[in-house]
Amino acid sequence: MANNVQNIIEIKYDGQEYIKSFLEKIGSIHTEDEALDTLYDDSENTRSWWEDNIGAKWAYIEDFEYDDTSATLTIVSAWSQVTPFVEYFDKQTNNETSIKFTYIDEMPNFIGYMNYENGEVIHEYEEMDMWSVIEKEAKVRAKKEKKNFQDEDEERDWMWDWMWEFVHDTISENANV
Repeated sequence: MANNVQNIIEIKYDGQEYIKSFLEKIGSIHTEDEALDTLYDDSENTRSWWEDNIGAKWAYIEDFEYDDTSATLTIVSAWSQVTPFVEYFDKQTNNETSIKFTYIDEMPNFIGYMNYENGEVIHEYEEMDMWSVIEKEAKVRAKKEKKNFQDEDEERDWMWDWMWEFVHDTISENANV
């Protein structure tokens, strides 16, 4: 079974009708539970096409909302982030959007953030070995809290209590650099 990756794509735009129309297509895909490849004119239902054009062997829209100047799209994908899809979205909107793209592996093996402005990546952060970062943080916290664990399970439970907040804080801190 594949690791799920949560991809959160936040879009800001100036109310252009063609962008709103494209967002409505995405909304229709979400409502009708269709595949993301239906947005593309030249899609193929092959793993290699999906990996090259969407970024993962499969992906689906988990949540979507939009209004006249913004949209938030949550996509769940297998094993990897959907960077090629975000780039496709940016091109389809003539690079006239601001896009904040965050992705988090469910383990979390890796995390990342990209900020696009008018077709350019203006800031990005990626940590491909998030477990090493978490383990280093665990050592710091354990020492500070004077923890003495009975076994590995107790230590792992303790880590899970604070880990996800730490993961999201790590992304936020690096996104605001």
